[in-house]
Amino acid sequence: MISEDDSARELREKKRVLAALVVHDLRSPLSAVQGYLQLLREELGEQTGTVIGYLDDAETLVGKALGLVSTILDVDELEDGILRADVAAVKLGELVEKAKAGNRAHFEVRQLRLDVDADPEMVIQVDRDLFGRVIENLLDNATRYAPRGGRCAISAKRDAAGVEIAIGNSGPPVPEAERDKIFGRFFQVERRRASARQNRGLGLYFCKLAIEAHGGSIHVEQRGDLGAVFVVRLPP
Repeated sequence: MISEDDSARELREKKRVLAALVVHDLRSPLSAVQGYLQLLREELGEQTGTVIGYLDDAETLVGKALGLVSTILDVDELEDGILRADVAAVKLGELVEKAKAGNRAHFEVRQLRLDVDADPEMVIQVDRDLFGRVIENLLDNATRYAPRGGRCAISAKRDAAGVEIAIGNSGPPVPEAERDKIFGRFFQVERRRASARQNRGLGLYFCKLAIEAHGGSIHVEQRGDLGAVFVVRLPP
């Protein structure tokens, strides 16, 4: 007789295999598009102007899509302790600039303002890929729930306890009853902005796992006019 635990493990394994197949099928065409964009850039040479700007945006968005695809597998590997943070010295400003580029369309379409209060030369010890996607996910989340014409903010500071990085927006606060649940694997914020895209929470769940892999923590709070601020703490 198969126990409930055995059935749950079997179902989880089937889902993992399916996710791996889906990721493989998505990654191949996206990687091909990325390759063609690089070839197109080589053909255009030293040209500048609108076309190059569009090409930059296309490359950024394809890279972002590949990162999202990788997140599906990374979540399982982080859960199982298979994927570990390969830390090195990284300038925070580089990660912020990449995240801004990946979310440029959101800022333009929704007419959002971004305030950055962080030394671009600040060096942190993180896994460049994993933590870069944390910053991009949190900024994406900030733009997703900010009111049109609202404000998003990024701040960073270092103290004796380590490094604090905060990313938030001037949208509605997360209800206190949901502030822990929001980082669950499939949590859906149903009472946030009705016009915002629904979010099953995988991005925030990935952020939590990736930050914990660095020995850090994440929580959400309200700060002044910023209703939802995601605060990341990293060890010294």
